[in-house]
Amino acid sequence: MAAEQPVGAETVAVVQRVFRDGLLTGKSAFAPDHQAWTRPRALDLRARFVDQPDEGTDTFLVKLRRQLDGAPDSTIVLAAELLFVNMAPLVPAQIGVTKKLQILGEVLSWTHMDRLTVPDEFKPSLKGFMNGGQGFLNYRWAQFQILVLLVERLTDMSGPDRKAVLEDPWRFREECLDVQRSVGHKKGRAQIHVLLYLLFPDVFEPIASVHHKQRIVKAFADELPGLTGDDDRDLLALQERLRPEAGGRVEFYDDPWVGRWRVGSTEHGQRGWLVRGNNVDGHDFVPDWLDRGYCSLSWSEVPDIPAGSDKRAVQRAVADAMPESTAQLRGQAAYQLHAFLTLVQPGDLVVTVTPDEVHVGTVQGPASYDASDGPDNARRRPVRWATSERPLPRAELPETVQSKLTRPPALYDISSVAAELAERAGLEDAVAEPLIEADVLKPLELPSVTEELAAQLLMPLPWLRETAEQLQEQRQLVLHGPPGTGKTYLARALARHLAGPDRVELVQFHPSYTYEDFFEGFRPVRGEAGSVVFEVQPGPFKLIAERARQDPANPYVLIVDEINRANLAKVFGELYFLLEYREEPVTTQYSPHDPFHLPANLFLIGTMNTADRSIALVDAAMRRRFAFRRLSPERPPVQGLLERWLDSRGLPDTPARILAELNSRLGDADRAIGPSYLMKPSVARPEGLELIWRTQILPLLEDQLYGTGVDVEEEYGLAALRATVEP
Repeated sequence: MAAEQPVGAETVAVVQRVFRDGLLTGKSAFAPDHQAWTRPRALDLRARFVDQPDEGTDTFLVKLRRQLDGAPDSTIVLAAELLFVNMAPLVPAQIGVTKKLQILGEVLSWTHMDRLTVPDEFKPSLKGFMNGGQGFLNYRWAQFQILVLLVERLTDMSGPDRKAVLEDPWRFREECLDVQRSVGHKKGRAQIHVLLYLLFPDVFEPIASVHHKQRIVKAFADELPGLTGDDDRDLLALQERLRPEAGGRVEFYDDPWVGRWRVGSTEHGQRGWLVRGNNVDGHDFVPDWLDRGYCSLSWSEVPDIPAGSDKRAVQRAVADAMPESTAQLRGQAAYQLHAFLTLVQPGDLVVTVTPDEVHVGTVQGPASYDASDGPDNARRRPVRWATSERPLPRAELPETVQSKLTRPPALYDISSVAAELAERAGLEDAVAEPLIEADVLKPLELPSVTEELAAQLLMPLPWLRETAEQLQEQRQLVLHGPPGTGKTYLARALARHLAGPDRVELVQFHPSYTYEDFFEGFRPVRGEAGSVVFEVQPGPFKLIAERARQDPANPYVLIVDEINRANLAKVFGELYFLLEYREEPVTTQYSPHDPFHLPANLFLIGTMNTADRSIALVDAAMRRRFAFRRLSPERPPVQGLLERWLDSRGLPDTPARILAELNSRLGDADRAIGPSYLMKPSVARPEGLELIWRTQILPLLEDQLYGTGVDVEEEYGLAALRATVEP
């Protein structure tokens, strides 16, 4: 009988070839002539990455490039192969094959070796087979740190000892755990669980989450005579016990097994919440919360509402109890009460603050109502506080975390910083992986701009990379310039490259475009008995923001074409604030009960025709929130674009020389004519060029020069220009 293939057999085999064979022979799998897996290279990589961490806010790849600046080629190759080990097993939903190859190609391009890439025979293994959880995306630096330290530790052993460790799954695991203990945090532990399976698939499970391992062992405990307290050994025993029943290897993420251990799991929706207990109508409830193990939400005007009530039931109760209040105040009360009673789930993280301290705990059960201490403290959730004796000093938290703790609502979602607070409170094991929101402390990385994209666009690679870096940093970018410079074409091509075609949307602004068109507003819909009623409907901006929020691992791009043709202050409204303060919820005009925030993985690219309006006339608030990149015929990357296009098709350069003469005569960069008008096969024929000039370029110039007294045909006609460039 043929041996049973492990899950992800192709990836397993290639990772073993890269990692295990590298440690046994010292040779690189990508560049076999280089000794990359050696003690000197491991020490060099440790000195650059681990011992001198880059604490900046740039992406992992940008910081890694700085850390590897000037490193020997073999050190860079070792870094690339460790990243291969890190990313290869992840499914495309987390990191696609194209993105993996872009990242690896970027790192390998830092060497001095020509055309060093991932070997073709390794590329199929990059399709992956495991979901590593959100932590695998947020904490790549921690996983890379684990891998670097592990290689350094193993290369310090003698050859026979190293071989023995690489052949013994339990000795290898102990070495990994020693490395994890040495770093002082658990952010990279998922890498250890993944690596254990990749090297020893017959012993360990393809599970990245320690939380999942614990849940599986607990759920199937009655299948074993006794538990050892070692999840990996218990899972191995469980696999052997269930194999006859399953008719082969048990896949715990597949039916029917998954239903036995995920019942009641909060993993699909675990969140973090801030509940205010200090200075609530003059009361400080925090000491009692910590002493008696609970938290509470006031709104004393509203009587007891059953736990788990749906939103409409809560809204009715609030409307009955607060008839004189404003609609906005009733909306806030309904949102917070529904969240406290229903959205908050057992296992969620809960945080409360005082002026100097932060306390973190986990919700232990459903809501209850106990008015024995008064109505202000009656609505409660049981909480196991982890910081009663050791509160977190508020001043020592990162600025990004502190900014999330200052908002006025009595209850709101802080999932985007929950992982950081859980780690500081010693609650990593209580955090199901992943939390709903991506960790805002770890910026999303956009794919690198490739030479292939530059060749497709006929534009300089450094300029395109600089543009992508500006978008990465600012998150909002405007491409501006005169007509025909390819602004919209470039915006679409760049967005599709960075986010993928399925995560790009385009809207076009015009003078009658409004906030209701762009974000949300009342729309007529069919009601009962053929009637027409008006309901609040989301616009394209809100729709793509919701998509991005549900998929924090991937970038989304909204292209706003002709962004300056609308009244921007009216279209964006309060959304201007969100362009600068991402993740800070604001109350919107049509949904005051449901605060809206702009996810960090949503990017905006606008295009702006400077012939319509000078950049100097654009709203100052917009100029502060967007980065601007000019596309103009007299400067790169548009300068010479028509010549490059004609040359790539073997066509004469006459149209390019005629266009250059036209723009020279115009003498105004904002009125210049871009090359896109002439980037058509018909320009190779005299009659084709004449038609374009007569029907597209001259009418545009007549409009721009109306009232100036200039004879457009005589000054800028094709015959006049030809006479100059072809005397």
